[in-house]
Amino acid sequence: MTRGTARRTRRTQEERSASTRALLLDTTIDCLVELGYAGTTTTVIAERSGLSRGAQLHHYPTKAALVAAAVERLAGKIGYELAAEAAHLPEGGDRVSTVVDALWARYSTPLFNAWIELSTAARTDAELRTALAPVERRLRGAIDRQARRLFGSGAGGGDEQLIAITFCIMQGMALERFLGHARPARESALLAAWKQLVADRLNGGRRRS
Repeated sequence: MTRGTARRTRRTQEERSASTRALLLDTTIDCLVELGYAGTTTTVIAERSGLSRGAQLHHYPTKAALVAAAVERLAGKIGYELAAEAAHLPEGGDRVSTVVDALWARYSTPLFNAWIELSTAARTDAELRTALAPVERRLRGAIDRQARRLFGSGAGGGDEQLIAITFCIMQGMALERFLGHARPARESALLAAWKQLVADRLNGGRRRS
């Protein structure tokens, strides 16, 4: 076997491994949404992925490691989507409305339910808590940076609280949905009111500057 052939074989093996990991992580996310954390076992993930338990354990030896990696993959997708939307935002009043809608779209999906379940489970599962802690820090940091980009230059300095409150409002609304208390008309009214408050705050800050 020539050196060039060896390199090609090694790349193919690496690509296969990456494909297997991606399949495992995407299956894990689907299981978390559908079955919750308790029902998402490594056996179920391996079966749904069409892989052997040995193959799954080779890449992720514990359930906590697999779940943490799945959350990291999901966070990367969310960050990519927000960055893409930030590049095509309108200027003026429509920008705030589009930004709030973009952020709410990430909180109003079943994926947030899965995150709540993970956070709850981590309270009493030390292994899961340890695995999730650095991922959560990176996720929050990435979303926060993207939120600053989305809101634009007006959301700086004293308006850091504006971004934090936006997340608190959306987390609260998403939690209501998770608990089965969703009221679409109320959600729409709250979002409309918040959009107006954010627009007034940002426009006032620009006028003062």
